[in-house]
Order: sequence, then structure tokens, then C-alpha cells
Amino acid sequence: MDPSPNTNKRPNNGAKWLVLFFSLTFVFSWTLWLPKVAVASGTDTGIAAMDDLIVGITLIPEIGAFGPTVAAVLLVYLHAGRHGVTRLLKRAIDRSFPRWWFIPAVVLFPLLAVGALGVAVVLGVEPTLPWAGEAYVLPIAFVYILFLGGPMQEEFGWRGYALDPLIERFGALGGSLGLGVVWGVWHLPWFYMPSMTMYYQRPLVGFMITITLLSVVMTWVFQNTGGSLAPMILLHASFNWSLWAFPAIESDIGGQAFILVVLALVLFIVLRHGIIDFSSPRSAASDTAAR
Repeated sequence: MDPSPNTNKRPNNGAKWLVLFFSLTFVFSWTLWLPKVAVASGTDTGIAAMDDLIVGITLIPEIGAFGPTVAAVLLVYLHAGRHGVTRLLKRAIDRSFPRWWFIPAVVLFPLLAVGALGVAVVLGVEPTLPWAGEAYVLPIAFVYILFLGGPMQEEFGWRGYALDPLIERFGALGGSLGLGVVWGVWHLPWFYMPSMTMYYQRPLVGFMITITLLSVVMTWVFQNTGGSLAPMILLHASFNWSLWAFPAIESDIGGQAFILVVLALVLFIVLRHGIIDFSSPRSAASDTAAR
């Protein structure tokens, strides 16, 4: 299939625009997050009312997480106007791809998380399920994560704006790895916010490896769904929800097992498709490159 049937409708982002996108994303998000980090570490602003405000606004992490989308919408508006922004937003409801790709978008990471948690249990770990005895919270948590747990705040930027030009310059694997590293670094303030329980004082190296591998998997789905953001948003939500619902990463053994199964998936993707284009088998991609 044509990996990018809507390419002419996507932002044409040159290197300068891409640098500006990353800069605006970090400025927006970290301007909101770093004061929270400072107060949490005991560094007051010296203005009691300001400190109380920073502590009192509990949604600061969620508001700051809109940085990638805010940056993308602003830049698309600057170089494509209102119609460009409309096209970007409509990619979240684009279904012009084989519908079976919704299955991995929703099911893949729950299966991997359950598998990794199972390994941990077999090796003696006793997990604590946050929903134990209250299974009704599982769909509620998914909806919350979908809208305020990352996907809707981020994907119009990371995959909607930045991924295409990175793939064009560095290939599918190189672009994915580069975006994954930036994506991971962007999250760093969360590791110093006590309210961000899934991140606070967790192993940073494991997180960076995991999110970089996740970036590769998301590019694989992205290229096979014509750049639609619908599966990206669902896959991102499914990933975050899975690690909350089936907390394999709560233990060293479970975390290592999860990284290994995701790494195995990434190796499968690369072995099957090569490093340039994840939307066609390696032989087809090589033939295209040769021509």
C-alpha cells in the first residue's frame, strides 16, 4: 500500500521549522513544569502566594503536556493558515487505512505488559494491581489517559508534525530513534514531581530505553496507516494505560522483561522492513531504493 496517501496534506516542515517546533515544545512545557519541580525540591520562589499557587494547581503537569500540540498548531497556522490546522486536527479521525491496524493500536501493549508481568510473577514478584476489586475503573482510566494522560496532548506534535520530516531525513529507524530520545528528555521534569507517581524517582535509563523503543513501534504503525493520528493516539493511550493497569515496571524483573519484549518487537520490525521504510517488506524497500 502507499505508505503516505495524504502526504500532500501534511505540513512541509523544513529543518528550521523542526528546530523551532522542538524549542517551542520545551519552552511551553518546561516553563510550567520547572517551577513545580523547584517547589517540590524545597526551592521556594520567595513569594508565598506564588509558591501556594504552584502547589495548588494540581493540573500543571497535564497542562504543560499540551506543549507538542500547542507548538504544532501554532507553526502549522504560521505556514499553512487555518486550513492547515484543520487538516492536522482531522488526521485524528482519519480512517483511510486497513481497519485491522486498530487491533495492534489497542491490544498490542496490553498483551506485552501482561506477558512481562507474568514473567515477574513466575519469578516471585507479587504485583499490586491498582484496580484490584474495582475493575470498573479500567475503562474510566483509559478515557482519562486518552484525554489527559498524554495522547491528545502530544500526538498532534510528535507524530503529527515532527515525525514525517525526521523520517525523510534519517529514515524510519533513525527518525524514530531521534524522536524517541527527544520525547524522553522532554519528560525529565516529571521524574522530580511527587504527583507524577508513574515517573517520580523511577529509573531514568529504563524509561529512556522504553520510550525510544516505543517510538519505533509507533512509526511502524504510523507508516502502515498512512500517517493517520487516530491509531497513534490510541496506541499511546494503550501503552500508558497498560503500564498503569498491569504494572510490570514496578519491579526490576518485570521492567526488564517488558523492555526485552518490546525490543524483540522492534527487531522484528527492522528485520522485516529494513531501516528506511516500515510500510513495506525489506525486499520491496530495497528495490525502491535501488530504482
